[in-house]
Amino acid sequence: MKRIKKTVMWLMLLCSLVIITGCGGLRINPGPFDQYTASIFKTLVNDEMSLNFLFEDRSTFGLEYVEPSLPTPSTSSELGKLMINLYFGSMKYYNYEELSDDEQITYLLVMDLLDNINAKKPGMDYLDSDYLGSYLGYQAQLPLLLAEYHFWSVQDIENYFTYMDLVEDTFKAFVDFEIEKAENGFGMPDFVIDKVIAQCETFLSDLDDHFLIQIFPSRIENLVFLTEEQKETFIEINEEKIKESLAKGYQYIKDNLGSVRGKATNNLGLAHYELGKEYYTLLFKDETGYDIAIEDAITYVENIISERIARMIEIYQINPDIEREAAEVKLMDSTPEGYLAFFQEKLVGHFPDIPYSPEIEVKYISPLMEDFFSPAAYMISPIDSMTRESIYLNNKKVIESEQFDKNYLYTTLAHEGFPGHLYQNIYFKGKETNPLRKILKSKGYLEGWATYAQMYSYQFIEGVDSLLLEFLKLNDELNGALNSRIEMGINYEGWDFQELKDYLKTYNPYIQDENVQRALEQLIEVPTNPQVYYFTYFKLADLYEEIKTALGTDFNPVIFHQAILDCGPLPLRFVEERVRKTLLD
Repeated sequence: MKRIKKTVMWLMLLCSLVIITGCGGLRINPGPFDQYTASIFKTLVNDEMSLNFLFEDRSTFGLEYVEPSLPTPSTSSELGKLMINLYFGSMKYYNYEELSDDEQITYLLVMDLLDNINAKKPGMDYLDSDYLGSYLGYQAQLPLLLAEYHFWSVQDIENYFTYMDLVEDTFKAFVDFEIEKAENGFGMPDFVIDKVIAQCETFLSDLDDHFLIQIFPSRIENLVFLTEEQKETFIEINEEKIKESLAKGYQYIKDNLGSVRGKATNNLGLAHYELGKEYYTLLFKDETGYDIAIEDAITYVENIISERIARMIEIYQINPDIEREAAEVKLMDSTPEGYLAFFQEKLVGHFPDIPYSPEIEVKYISPLMEDFFSPAAYMISPIDSMTRESIYLNNKKVIESEQFDKNYLYTTLAHEGFPGHLYQNIYFKGKETNPLRKILKSKGYLEGWATYAQMYSYQFIEGVDSLLLEFLKLNDELNGALNSRIEMGINYEGWDFQELKDYLKTYNPYIQDENVQRALEQLIEVPTNPQVYYFTYFKLADLYEEIKTALGTDFNPVIFHQAILDCGPLPLRFVEERVRKTLLD
């Protein structure tokens, strides 16, 4: 859903800019830095869904309720691009060297957004549109958004119902857009169509016992601003909206998306489109935060693969039974809550303190969504809320999964909880910064940090042979590097099924065709996804080794991690520069 959110952001921005320009034009001098960035802040959060998730008390930020809306597909216009440049281009008025540290980071965030928009060429719009998809599409994310939509007031509950009323027309627009894309040579592959339709069928399979109906009474039970009569009324309305308004949207996709089946001109990666390789390069930069030639990125990842394999061979020579021992060892045996408590205790001496200790609720995704949802998700809390946090687990993929090993829950909660997403978000929420820094977030920083935290967590384990722990970590790193390599092969070099199979057979001679096909389809649908997690992780791990080597006995992991965390979710190429300047200059 993250790229969907970005699209919605710019659609809302465009609407707002029309108003701003029409009300008196834009000045060359944008005024004091804090006033200018405050105006950008209000523009970027000018949709009700964002307002609800970002703020517990929006009034403290000078924000009010706005009319609920859902994203509407469209292609960009030159006029819209010009207006965005006029508004954001005013940032260039300021002398970067004269800005404070906080202002410099804000400057970099805004200018990076502008650069990424300007880099997109006409004809790339359809490549950048992922409203419908098997697990990152809006229809896949919407049930969880509704389940987590905050009820701060009666208005929020009414808006929640309004969103359900908007779903049918919104999903019709999504299908119409897919038809338009197909007519222009960018049709959705049949394997994605089939997965989206299957997901809608699952969503509609048992509306009488739908999870959004099941959880609603408990969500409003303790709301002190509701009377008992209001609660009963809202429970009835919720059930009606789910069975009627919401269901009609999913039914429409189910009945109509199949009309574009067989119309795709490309069932392979981005490289097979005319502008595909160029678009991939821009997407790589936008998603990872690194401005690098893809050929160089491929070389970098291939070197990592070679290094990890070489080290694993050395370990095999030391202990020929290491693979069997790795398959049998369990790092910890605990509940999800127990893992989180363990990780929080282990932060001492490795990571800086967090400003407060929140109440953390571990939730489980509905069985209706298990096949179409990631193994876990940290739900980012409002930037002004310092009390409650929540993590979702997919029971089928994390706890009962036969696909992953017995330590998967351990590393998953390190990624989502401490010292991963939850920890990073809590740490940064406690800092006094320009509010823009808390809403403009580089995906590569967020996922790179969480994957780094996941790998770092292996050293928290005591009582397990250090060589075995190293082997487990190397195995995770190798899998990540291989996924990164084949994703670039598929979407940048244009690998087909046979080329992918031939590459994978060099590492697993017995790989099954169905596993090759599964990997191919997943990486075609979500280009650069492994890079966001693993390319960024490897760069952070390299930075750790670089700083540790340079400082020698003066190296302190707490200070190193603090230098990264203080940057906030900034594109990682800028983070590297600032960490080196902070710790080495």
